[in-house]
Amino acid sequence: MKKGIILIAIGIILLALDIRIPMGDAYPPMEMIDELGEVFQGKIINNLIGIGPKIDVISDVLGYVFLFLGAIFLLKYDFKFIFGMILIPFAIYLYITILRLPYNFILGDLYLKAAGYHFVLVFIEILTELFIIKGVINVVQTTQTKWNVNELLVGWVLAMISKGILSGIHFFYSRGVFYSIYSLVMIGATVFYLNRLYVITKFKLEENS
Repeated sequence: MKKGIILIAIGIILLALDIRIPMGDAYPPMEMIDELGEVFQGKIINNLIGIGPKIDVISDVLGYVFLFLGAIFLLKYDFKFIFGMILIPFAIYLYITILRLPYNFILGDLYLKAAGYHFVLVFIEILTELFIIKGVINVVQTTQTKWNVNELLVGWVLAMISKGILSGIHFFYSRGVFYSIYSLVMIGATVFYLNRLYVITKFKLEENS
C-alpha cells in the first residue's frame, strides 16, 4: 500500500510542476485563414503552438507513468483505480500528439486540433487525478481522519480549478508572468492536499501495524 501511494504522490508532483524548454526542429511557417478569425488563430499560433516543440523538463509523461504504477499497486484494494488507469494512455497519446501537430497538419485543421486537444488534455488530466485520488481516499480513510479527508478534497478541488484556469491563461495570455504567478497557487494547493494525504496514510499504516 505504502509503495503505491508514494508512486502516486510522485506522479502528482510531476504533473503539477511545469518547466518547459525548446527542443527539436522549429515548426513550419503558419499562415492564417479567413474562416477562423485572426484573433482566434493568433492565440493558437502564438500562445499554444509557438515556434517549436517545448518539452517539459519535469516530464508529464513520467508523471502519468508513476500514477499508473501506483494505481497498479493499489488496484487490489479498490477496483475504481482502473478508471484512472484507462485514461492515462489517452493522456500520454494526446501529450505527444500535440507536440507533433504542426509537422502533420496545416491551417484550419492544425488550429482547431491544437485548441481542441489542449483543453481535452486538461480535462483528461483532471478526470484521471479524480479517479486516482478517490481511490486512494477509499483505501486509506478511517473514521478518525474524516476531517483530514475533507481538507484533502478542498485542496484537491482548488488545485484542479487552478489547473483549469491555467489552461485558459495559457490560451489567452501564453506562459507569461500571469501564468507563472497562478502556477504557484496550483502548486501550493497540491502541496497542501498531498500533506493531508501523508497525514491520513500515516494514521492508516499505524493503525494496521
